Amino acid sequence: MGFVIWNVHPEMFHLGPVKAAWYGLLFALAFLAGQYVLSKIFKIEGKSEKDLEAFTFYIIIATVVGARLGHCLFYQPDFYLRNPLEILKIWEGGLASHGATVGILYATYLYSKRYKVSYLWILDRLVIVVALGGAFIRMGNLMNSEIIGKPTNQPYAFVFANRWLENSFENYANNEETEKLGYKKNYTEKGEGQEIKVGDTLLIPLKITTSFDGNVTDKEQAVTFLQKNIPTFYAQSSDLREHIKLHPNPKFVTTQDGDTIKVTWQAYGIPRHPSQLYESISTFLLFVLLLSLYYRYKQNTPEGLLFGLFVVILFTLRILYEFLKENQVASEDAIKNAVGLNIGQLLSVPMVIIGLGVLYRTFTRKQSK
Repeated sequence: MGFVIWNVHPEMFHLGPVKAAWYGLLFALAFLAGQYVLSKIFKIEGKSEKDLEAFTFYIIIATVVGARLGHCLFYQPDFYLRNPLEILKIWEGGLASHGATVGILYATYLYSKRYKVSYLWILDRLVIVVALGGAFIRMGNLMNSEIIGKPTNQPYAFVFANRWLENSFENYANNEETEKLGYKKNYTEKGEGQEIKVGDTLLIPLKITTSFDGNVTDKEQAVTFLQKNIPTFYAQSSDLREHIKLHPNPKFVTTQDGDTIKVTWQAYGIPRHPSQLYESISTFLLFVLLLSLYYRYKQNTPEGLLFGLFVVILFTLRILYEFLKENQVASEDAIKNAVGLNIGQLLSVPMVIIGLGVLYRTFTRKQSK
């Protein structure tokens, strides 16, 4: 079957202490693309560049702070309330779209009061670029192999094994044995043989190639290291166990390419829904819809129309997509077992209700006019 083996590493490059991550690049592009689109809209509306710069500042701060606090308080409140300084470690990951939404709504309210513009007027323009930004952010999640979907047998499923293999080896990189062997990287591809089914989960054969520096080790040492440590990596990493299953009796085949020793070994991959890709495509199409409606009406856009549509469509899709996704933190399991919905879905319900209320107000006001 045509499963996708997702081999992308979260880092674009790593030079000494300098690391450049795909997620950071896409996060920055989200703001740059959004500012470009918003500048065109502000120009149509006769707003100055100074107005745009001020509004952009409000939104950047609100997005980052809101998304971080949202993750900490919605998903892991016990941990972060006990360790409040950990909230500042945004580089370790943990951002929540619902928190970003609350932050943006509040910042936009402050902006509307200070600059004396209609709250719904600015929200209608803002959600166009928020939808575009959401597409970039979810692509960043895909590059990070995070916010994963549930196992599926669909042929377009993704296997996210490689990133977690890399993490296991890299977290072990300070070990004297690993440094001595000159570990370089892993590469995962579809292996030979038949898929096997364990319960409802389909496992597909993987061929994993681990590279070592041939100047500091030899083929026998490399194979011995893998035979000894792969089970250890597997036992220590719950993330790794979510994506691969060990072969009961793997074969290790060694080759040498110049100064690089390559050891190929076998495992099984768990195909999953690429939920990040679903959401990225959906939010991009939502951006196209909202922008098309704006260019149809421009200054005469019914107040609240774009914001209402954005909230209803985005968070309805979020509720549906969550059924295809794994819970982000273990504490969600108990909540979902109790009420049938996880945290993301529960937070989305009031947003849909708010959106419906705004749309009702929009159409009743338009009809009365």
